[in-house]
Amino acid sequence: MRAHLMPLYAVLAICPGVAPAFAKSVSQSELSGKVICWDNGNVAKFLAGGKYSSTMIGDGTWRLTANGFEIHGQTWSGMLDLEKLPEGTFKSVQEGGGRIPATGKYCK
Repeated sequence: MRAHLMPLYAVLAICPGVAPAFAKSVSQSELSGKVICWDNGNVAKFLAGGKYSSTMIGDGTWRLTANGFEIHGQTWSGMLDLEKLPEGTFKSVQEGGGRIPATGKYCK
């Protein structure tokens, strides 16, 4: 069985970005009015009208730019590179103060 998986392991070792290649950019309408629960414990509310609220960085604003989502909160401001995987999981990399990856889903 492992012999059949060796080509897959080789591809993933050479091209670690293969699986995320199926992710798509997130549109403003996919976030506006939504709440995302992140794997790091953060709960982020992307409120309509550009208001933002987060259990980690406090209240502030958000907006979509050509480079990603720009967030300004009480304890952090920066860019959020955000993608949505086919099964609905969000994948983000927080820019500003280091590159911090996280995954999340719409809160239930």
